[in-house]
Amino acid sequence: MLRWTDFLEVDAVRLSLEARERVGVVHELAGLMAARARVPAKELAEHLLARERLGSTAMAGGVAVPHCRLGGVPRIVTCVGIHPEGLDFGEANGGRVRVFVGMVSPPDPAGLHLNVLARIGALLRNARLREALLTAPSPAALRALLVCVEDAHVSQRSEAAVARW
Repeated sequence: MLRWTDFLEVDAVRLSLEARERVGVVHELAGLMAARARVPAKELAEHLLARERLGSTAMAGGVAVPHCRLGGVPRIVTCVGIHPEGLDFGEANGGRVRVFVGMVSPPDPAGLHLNVLARIGALLRNARLREALLTAPSPAALRALLVCVEDAHVSQRSEAAVARW
């Protein structure tokens, strides 16, 4: 079963993003993913920003998921950045975004890019999870929390599928 956390490494989690504006945050996220994506951070940031210009990736609840597809990337790579104070990132209700998930994927994994985005969105709709992410004591603890919540989510979906069958 598809798991977002299979594409998230502990070293790609930052508990305190430093940028004070949108472009800076995107550059920080790109820096967290660049080595694993095998793309220079500046190039990756340019692609993420180009996607943001098409429309903000901010969602309700103070979450944004800057993402793009890029040739030469060997597999999906994600990162998580927490901005303790939050910043304006174009959220529909004008709120401040505090949880950022960056994602880059190769251009051709049949629907995998969208499936991972859907999983991220499904998990981060949970307000209790978002609050817990903001208070995680370490990158490892944040990732472990996501793994635990995702395991429960996958298990619930599997049980529901079996019940329907």
